[in-house]
Amino acid sequence: MIARVPLRLALLALCLLAPLAGCETFDKARMKLLGVTVENPEPETAEWVILQVLLAAKDPDEERGWDKFQKLLHSQERTTNALRGWQQFGWPRIRRQAKLYLDEHDRIVLRDFRVMQNDGIDFFLENKERDLPTPCSVYLDFANNKHWRVKRCSL
Repeated sequence: MIARVPLRLALLALCLLAPLAGCETFDKARMKLLGVTVENPEPETAEWVILQVLLAAKDPDEERGWDKFQKLLHSQERTTNALRGWQQFGWPRIRRQAKLYLDEHDRIVLRDFRVMQNDGIDFFLENKERDLPTPCSVYLDFANNKHWRVKRCSL
């Protein structure tokens, strides 16, 4: 005789055993498959910082947007040389491509994330023109009241 395991019991066992087997959690797998839409995040959260970067880039007044963007950079990225690099390369690219990450309601979709050992999080944002999500890294800035700030970003 074949014993049949109820579906609920099988799913419960899978949920309990998956972390032990090194598998991703269901939430993380769902994020990769469907994405998580970020809308109105709490101020100063990591997600909020990324959304603010894109909203600053979308500002029609480039100088005002640049002023907003600079405040979202990690203190290590605010040296004269680093700011020059952001202003010449990173900032123009983010301004050109902001529309690829924001939907019509100024929301973003996160496809994945990776927590770094050195107080950072790599987020991977959905891009309307590419299959692979685009990384943007935020780190706790201990020189700035431990607020999340951008350190690397490929948007």
